Amino acid sequence: MSISPELQSRIQGIVDSAPTVLFMKGNPATPQCGFSAQVVQVLNRLLPEYQTFDVLSDSEVREGVKEFSDWPTIPQLYVGGEFLGGCDIVKEMYDSGELHEALGMERAELSAGEVEISISAEAEQILRSAQQQQQAELHFGIDAKFQPFLGFGPAAGGELRVPVGGLFFLLDRDSAARARGASITVVDTEHGQRLDVDIPAARAGG
Repeated sequence: MSISPELQSRIQGIVDSAPTVLFMKGNPATPQCGFSAQVVQVLNRLLPEYQTFDVLSDSEVREGVKEFSDWPTIPQLYVGGEFLGGCDIVKEMYDSGELHEALGMERAELSAGEVEISISAEAEQILRSAQQQQQAELHFGIDAKFQPFLGFGPAAGGELRVPVGGLFFLLDRDSAARARGASITVVDTEHGQRLDVDIPAARAGG
């Protein structure tokens, strides 16, 4: 089924609206499918800003973009007006460094020994107890906006395994580049204790 010239022009306008455009289900804050969420996670590692279009808000665009790109599924990523692919291809391009190249970025090439992260004894104990309860790997990420993330889950592959105190953190390579010199401590707030992550690279502008 071919799409109308009007819809073709409309989708082209969306593609041309920003250097990086992601057609997805939902939005970056609340993706509505796991595949969209995975691509958002990859892009957040690399870009502080990018454009998205929620295909669930427009059924005409949702079906039309599949014909436009000759690609049957959502999400779909465009960079510089060029269609790159869906979830699996975007992840493969990220792992190989091709996505960095497409975005005009250099891929961080670090070894685990080059990433020094300090942690207070109190913070280490909190994370150790949580990890024992979760029975999973401990992931540490810092996105392109220098927002930190600590969570538990299986290893994704291609991550650096960095010793932090008596623990091991798994970091993607872009997070690892931002994490050098970071420190994790516990601070007291009116709502109780929380972990605090200090990121020197954020103050240095990356």
